[in-house]
Amino acid sequence: MSLQLSFSIADKTTTLKLNGTLNEYSSALDGVEVNPQFDLNLDLKDLTAINSLGIRNFHSWIYSIECQRLRLFHCPRVFVNQLNLVDGFLPPKTEIESFFVPYFSESTGEEMNVLFTKFLEYKSIAGKTKINFPVVTDAQGNSMELDVMPDQYFRFLDTYN
Repeated sequence: MSLQLSFSIADKTTTLKLNGTLNEYSSALDGVEVNPQFDLNLDLKDLTAINSLGIRNFHSWIYSIECQRLRLFHCPRVFVNQLNLVDGFLPPKTEIESFFVPYFSESTGEEMNVLFTKFLEYKSIAGKTKINFPVVTDAQGNSMELDVMPDQYFRFLDTYN
């Protein structure tokens, strides 16, 4: 699926939703501008995949955007992986407001993506990130476990929290 964008503007905030794949064919971001006096919220809930050329295109685009505040919501695992792999992937002023964390049940084989939200599941205290891991259960009530290595997956929070 090619990248599709939808926009909304309210209270001096532009919200841009990305849906689909960021790749070499993702020209939808080309020419997208934001009022520099407004905040920009990116909703990445429906971003399904990213390849290396998509990373480069997104990086170039996001660094060209002028806005008051840049906040990202619903960052999927594919995006979090890039935050951890590509140093300086986002401008320093960026705030990650929420992201998905994969969980797995050994008992049922069930997988679940759990939304972690700033100030609920994670926050910065004196420059250190504090994470409160919720209890997650499968359909049969069994405890589910993180399906990532915490030291690697949550590393981006030290930069964008």
